[in-house]
Amino acid sequence: MGELTGSFGSRIGFQESEDLVVRLREHDEQAFAEVFHLYKDLVYTLSVKLLSDKSEAMDVTQEVFLTLYRKINSFRGECSLKTWLYRVTLNQAANRNRWWRRRFLDRTESLSLGLKDNGQPVPDPVSNQPRPDRVAFAVEIQKALQEALDSLPFEQRAAVLLRDVQGLSYEEVAEVVGAEVGTVKSRIARGRERLKERLKAYREGADL
Repeated sequence: MGELTGSFGSRIGFQESEDLVVRLREHDEQAFAEVFHLYKDLVYTLSVKLLSDKSEAMDVTQEVFLTLYRKINSFRGECSLKTWLYRVTLNQAANRNRWWRRRFLDRTESLSLGLKDNGQPVPDPVSNQPRPDRVAFAVEIQKALQEALDSLPFEQRAAVLLRDVQGLSYEEVAEVVGAEVGTVKSRIARGRERLKERLKAYREGADL
């Protein structure tokens, strides 16, 4: 599973072909490799944003693809394989989120999140090296953003991430979470409003 944090370029050359599910049901190892390369980054990115912990996200990602291997015959083709994997990811992350909340561990700060998951520091135009003040500010913003996401109810957090980070349409988000489009739009609107309020200080000032 060491390739999980690889670039999106690792998926180039693979497509969700029509016969892919058939090959998966036949336990074709090449088919599973194709699916892994297609969707590992998407699953991991969503997991780490939902759980704020790289180790937990790695575990969830592993469980998602193990579930694919074990339960591919339960996939009926009523949605795309990508949508199905998103559903499995949300279910796995929700289970872990509940587990942590029952033990009050969701309040502890994860030290495993780093700036590399969300972008590189802005280099100084003169030295071509990241300015220390910009690096510190970028780290502070990323931490504030993740804490703001963590403050959202899980359903709002999932909807916002699927729409604004994963880039799914409202209809696709609704299909993944199993809710009406109107409900999804409401969750996203409320989530965005809470994020804006939590990040108000960063939006209004701190221009380095």
